[in-house]
Amino acid sequence: MKREELKEHGLSEEQINFVMAQNGKDVNALNDKISGLTSERDGLQKQIDDRDEQLTTLKKSAKDNEELQGQIKQLQDENKTAKQNYQDQLAKQNKSFKIEGALRDAKAKNIKTVLPLIDTEKVSVNDDGSLNGLSEQLDAVKKDNSFLFEADQPKPNVTLSNKFSNSDNNNSGDGLVDRIAQRMQEANE
Repeated sequence: MKREELKEHGLSEEQINFVMAQNGKDVNALNDKISGLTSERDGLQKQIDDRDEQLTTLKKSAKDNEELQGQIKQLQDENKTAKQNYQDQLAKQNKSFKIEGALRDAKAKNIKTVLPLIDTEKVSVNDDGSLNGLSEQLDAVKKDNSFLFEADQPKPNVTLSNKFSNSDNNNSGDGLVDRIAQRMQEANE
């Protein structure tokens, strides 16, 4: 969102400052969320790498012990499963963020209210990051529950004119003031 775009839509400087401040709050909240998730992801990835390294070292030092080898193999399998679960969780979060972003772009008034109306299992994330299967569901939700979305209303075209002339030159009785005066006179008669 740029100030120039808002100016083109006829917003005053005060309105632009308010919109930019509100947008900044939203962007900062999302950036904080991304930073937190990135840190969490990096920490978990480091833990997995450390465990794999420990298991490799342990496996080298216990070559002859079959029972220990079995335990190491079991731990390696558990690590692979944990890593896959972690990657699945990241993919699920990524999909959730993309769906929420699409709902924001569709001008949903309250994302938490609209989200349960979307079957997220039918939505998939393509390799290019686009969502597949959401637009059809979103159109159906908008059709059935349009009150959940901000309406795209055209800007009203307001024209101001001065038709309240009561001059001596224009005493034809067509002006608003003349008509009101005439009605009042008729009411008094």
